[in-house]
Amino acid sequence: MRNRFFILSVVALAPPLPAQNATPNDPLVARALPEIAKLASDFWHSAPDYTALETLRQNALVVPKRRLRVGVKAVQAPKSEIKNREIVSYYAISFFTARPEALHEFRQIVAVDGKAVTDASTARAKLRGTLEAKNDHAKKALLDDFDKANMTVSATDFGQLVLLFTRANLQKYNFESKTKEMVGADRAMVIAFHQSAGGEALRITEAGKRVNEPLSGQMWIRESDYQPLRITLNATRRDESEEIRDEARVDYAAVAAGTFLPASVVYRRHINGKLVAESTSEYSDWQPVKAK
Repeated sequence: MRNRFFILSVVALAPPLPAQNATPNDPLVARALPEIAKLASDFWHSAPDYTALETLRQNALVVPKRRLRVGVKAVQAPKSEIKNREIVSYYAISFFTARPEALHEFRQIVAVDGKAVTDASTARAKLRGTLEAKNDHAKKALLDDFDKANMTVSATDFGQLVLLFTRANLQKYNFESKTKEMVGADRAMVIAFHQSAGGEALRITEAGKRVNEPLSGQMWIRESDYQPLRITLNATRRDESEEIRDEARVDYAAVAAGTFLPASVVYRRHINGKLVAESTSEYSDWQPVKAK
């Protein structure tokens, strides 16, 4: 059974909606939020203009398929084992023509577990062609190909997590200034957030059922210009006897003047305190979609 963990419309909303009154009591947060919202809007406009090389490494605890066995092994349940996968792709954040306000991640796979699927330069050219042609059918095929290559648990559409904080979305959250920390060489203020309104939520779809969880987490904002450097999410829920905890972290970095994009994405799932799935995506070689 394929389990999927992903965020839908909450990170895909366009920014043009009018702002609401979202002024928190904390003066530091009150000053930062309008700047964060502006940068989120800039991200929405600029992210579809770039492609990158993505290296995705997955580790998951999976149960092997049952096989015909005899003797003692015939009555023993298959033991879970760790499986690993590496997928190298050219990556872009773009949209379907039918719904341009909603951003999604698209990938043209280059290699899976070290086995080449296509030449790297060909893959980047094909992805660029699909994006420039605004070919929704070809984009859907990219999503299907990536889904088939994934292991039992995958995290998608996390690169645009900053879009949680467009002006139209700010009133849906409670914010609180927590502390100040270093992120690399940058001094950052840490702001906690928790969803208090709105229909959007962390949507987890698995085994034929969907669960909506309110969004909560923290964001690290550079003190000098309020650029988001890191955003984390977490959600905990019970499913019968199991406590399931999902965690995600997105780090951002500047790739051009006035443009920041994902540098890495980490996703982890714990069940009853045990790590059962982890995926790490790293991004490099950001280039404009329209080659010069």
